[in-house]
Amino acid sequence: GRSGDGGRSWQRVALAVKHPHLDVMAVALDPKDPLLVYVGTHEAGVLKSNDGGITWREANTGLGGLDIHGLAIEPNVPSKLHAAVREKGIYRSSDRGGKWTRVDDGPGGEVKVLASVNIPTGMGGIYLYAGTAGGLQRSADCF
Repeated sequence: GRSGDGGRSWQRVALAVKHPHLDVMAVALDPKDPLLVYVGTHEAGVLKSNDGGITWREANTGLGGLDIHGLAIEPNVPSKLHAAVREKGIYRSSDRGGKWTRVDDGPGGEVKVLASVNIPTGMGGIYLYAGTAGGLQRSADCF
């Protein structure tokens, strides 16, 4: 759903015509463009909206599957996203979801949430955090 009044009221957002009732697993917002929204679903992969959720299109080129359990946008470089694809691993896009490339197997256990965090280390300092059924796991985004 979408709210325009700070969460006091919500309206349903239609994501896709061929999947009218999608199971949304993740939402990621571009920190520099409030109209750019991504959702990860069980059935249709990653969907992207450039107009604040009014219209959507699939953004699945290169993904190894359509069961997305986490999405994360790099805070300093919002064109860079990561997606946790169930039983397929972690995928990265450097062009706002235009094309995805598999980067690793992902954490052990089923991913419940994925976040990209910039920690000032002097060496880039981008880490992916994954909340799983087995706890919190972290990986340096150095690949």
